[in-house]
Amino acid sequence: MTKQFSRVCLVSAALLLGSTAPLVAQDIGFGAAASYGDNTDLGIGPRVLVPITAGELQLHIVGSLDYFFPDSGTGGVDVTYFEVNGNVLLDIPLAEATVAPYAGAGLSYARSGVETPNRSAVFTSEVGLNILGGVRFGSGGLSPFVEGRYSTAFDGQAVLSAGVLFKM
Repeated sequence: MTKQFSRVCLVSAALLLGSTAPLVAQDIGFGAAASYGDNTDLGIGPRVLVPITAGELQLHIVGSLDYFFPDSGTGGVDVTYFEVNGNVLLDIPLAEATVAPYAGAGLSYARSGVETPNRSAVFTSEVGLNILGGVRFGSGGLSPFVEGRYSTAFDGQAVLSAGVLFKM
């Protein structure tokens, strides 16, 4: 599980950083989040937030990886689960506020695996839709956030995340 987790983190970071490299001057946020999924327990992972201005609308593209640590419930069985998410967020403007509520939607790629003690393994993947909302706090270089998300992948899962973004 550790090797797979390392590979997933490296590939995700390379994709997220590589896809946003030309936009670094636009106040991009990089950070991390801890998550709790109602089907998959505790998770952690990196996040990138890219602001986009469309007329008067303030939008963000958010890419995230959530690697969860589900409880297998039986001895010797190793269960793995991760999600790679791409979402578009719409800021909900508040006059003179230090909080920034948002709502959004996007796609989720989820991968689940079960490995038994005799090393036989079964992995499945699924693409799902996300709907989410949350709040970013503060302004400036450091921005904590909390977020709720529902993904339709693998019969659906509600996820609550909290983390911090560092703006470049």
